[in-house]
Amino acid sequence: MKTINYLLLFAFLLSFSSCGSLVKFPVSSIAPAAEGTVKINTDKNNNYLIQLSINHLANPERLNPPKNHYVVWMDTQSGTTVNLGMLSSNKKNKASFKTVSSSKPYQIFITAEDNGDFNAPGNQEIFRTEALKIK
Repeated sequence: MKTINYLLLFAFLLSFSSCGSLVKFPVSSIAPAAEGTVKINTDKNNNYLIQLSINHLANPERLNPPKNHYVVWMDTQSGTTVNLGMLSSNKKNKASFKTVSSSKPYQIFITAEDNGDFNAPGNQEIFRTEALKIK
């Protein structure tokens, strides 16, 4: 009986891990110590759940040139670029970000900005994923 319960639990957990994509950001030339991942899943309404996790992310004021905010952007499959929101790190230089989008992501990237409410990204790009392969 315990074996069956363990098999059911394993199958349940496996079903969650196979539903999404986990992508690592490449090493950044602007913030080389930072390590980040993007996880994308779909929900029951076919929206895209986007989660970022970044370790060792320096405060944007420490960049050269200094900035005030990190902003998360998404290039969609239709070719538009969307400002998903601001990313902030805690005292341990860890950052996380979660959002939902009805548009299918093609790439996720992070820029350092003076303001967080831009409609178009600036040119100080910290991270960018390769093209995302999402089912």
